[in-house]
Amino acid sequence: MVRAAEPGLLSELAQTPLAGLSRSLGIDVKEWLPIASSPLPVTLRVTPDRHDIEWTRKMLESIGGERIPWMVASESWVMPFSKGDYPNSESKKLITILHETGRITRQEAVSMLPPVVLEPKESDLVMDTCAAPGSKATQLAEAVPNGLVLANEPSSGRLNLLTTNRGRLGISNMLIMQHDGRHIGRMPEPGVDGIVVDAPCSGTATTRKNRELWRSWTPKVGRSLFKLQADIATRAAQLLRPGGRMVYSTCSLDPVENEAVVCEILQRCPWLELVNIDAERLFPSLICHRGRDDWPILNESSEIVDWEGEIPKLVGLSENMLNPYQRGLTAPDLSKTIRVHQHDNNTGGFYVALFEHVAERTPEGIARSMILHRELNRDAEELPRRKKNRHSTIPASREIIKEICEKWGLNEEDFAWWQRGKRVNLSAKMAYERLYKPIVVNKKGDFWPGEDFHPLKIIHVGQPTFTDNKGIWRPRQEALELLRNRVSNSVVEIDEETMVLLLKGEVPLREDFVTEIDTGSYILKCEDYLLPVWVAARVSLMIDEKEKEIIRMKLGIEIEEE
Repeated sequence: MVRAAEPGLLSELAQTPLAGLSRSLGIDVKEWLPIASSPLPVTLRVTPDRHDIEWTRKMLESIGGERIPWMVASESWVMPFSKGDYPNSESKKLITILHETGRITRQEAVSMLPPVVLEPKESDLVMDTCAAPGSKATQLAEAVPNGLVLANEPSSGRLNLLTTNRGRLGISNMLIMQHDGRHIGRMPEPGVDGIVVDAPCSGTATTRKNRELWRSWTPKVGRSLFKLQADIATRAAQLLRPGGRMVYSTCSLDPVENEAVVCEILQRCPWLELVNIDAERLFPSLICHRGRDDWPILNESSEIVDWEGEIPKLVGLSENMLNPYQRGLTAPDLSKTIRVHQHDNNTGGFYVALFEHVAERTPEGIARSMILHRELNRDAEELPRRKKNRHSTIPASREIIKEICEKWGLNEEDFAWWQRGKRVNLSAKMAYERLYKPIVVNKKGDFWPGEDFHPLKIIHVGQPTFTDNKGIWRPRQEALELLRNRVSNSVVEIDEETMVLLLKGEVPLREDFVTEIDTGSYILKCEDYLLPVWVAARVSLMIDEKEKEIIRMKLGIEIEEE
């Protein structure tokens, strides 16, 4: 149910520059405004392949959740309430705990569009250039189970959010790196297979969650971001292999941030072509609009400025922000791109464009950034490796891999193995084969010798899975789903009564435990439940309160931890 603003407030909002922007796009403001000023319903993705996914679905149904009919590529749900209007504390608690334990990911519905439009193959190497907080990056990781996601985030604070989301979902096919999106480092040939550029934007289509925009936005805000958006997309296009695809998207209605940027990308990157987004196939029943090529020039009050052949003197306005006809250019077919407006589907708003690197335009067969512009007339020099420190991620030693595999009964061939301090991470093997092992050539033709991620600034590789605890590699709780169908040693079967006692806070002496058990790290198993424990003088459960609460809900018991 949509809770619209009061009539007096609607009249006030109708006079804002944001409302003027919508009018300039032919949007019926009387229909748009009540929805655009109301809170968003809670929407989310269900994590695929979880052992208890059916239970998660039942829980969502119990609080009125329904599948989003137009999102068929990812299992996505909408709730009958907004973030600030939960019907009761139990509903809020359930959504929170399902998210924090990795069973769902709260994500705005239209934010799910770009990964679906990209349509990556399941073994692709894909990149998210502006990845935090991680909803699209994790959605991409789920779409390429045999591939790899390079999730980039320049901001250290936001990078922590990205790392948290990767961790709670137990994702092993993601690398997190930290670059300015305009200057992402070089990488091995041939480049990446797919890229999502969800560019920083003014957020004019996010009024339902950011009410401050009604007061603060004017057209100069969008114009101030144009160059940044085009620069990030251009760098991404330079890293895209021939035949690869790139999505450009924003959560803005402003054509200067959308169609004008698309035109700029095509001007700068002649190896790209615009691809028609088959919205009817990808998003059946979603109401969307096609991109336009006739956007007007707006002053700071969002009034249309008459065009007389001379660029108006408006803050930040430049020629490449004008529409193609005003510039005397042949317009690209911008109807291949799509717009989603807030009122049509009871969502936020979004803009999406899809490009392809036309293989015939780059006969070298590699990303444009990797092509030497002049032949090297000397022997290529080996460039120095980056110095390692205690925070560096390095391949785990043969001894450590063997020790972990023997302890837990794992097949070392299933993953690439990495060590960072006292942690061992598991990742898709592609991380090693395609990014770490090969040499990387710089623009002069010299090279870094391989066996290093440099010059990419990789911060985290794969999923932290084991921690060295007093010389014993114990599994981390967030990696249990990753290990569930792979671990075969050090697993101890227990009955439900024993599990319940542990969950209620009992810490039994080792000699009093229900079954004989040595000191060290183990996983207790009761039906589908996996409970990591540490055994010393006592058997201690190594599970946090959130996961305990999930088990309590499933078993219908009360947990009172001492």
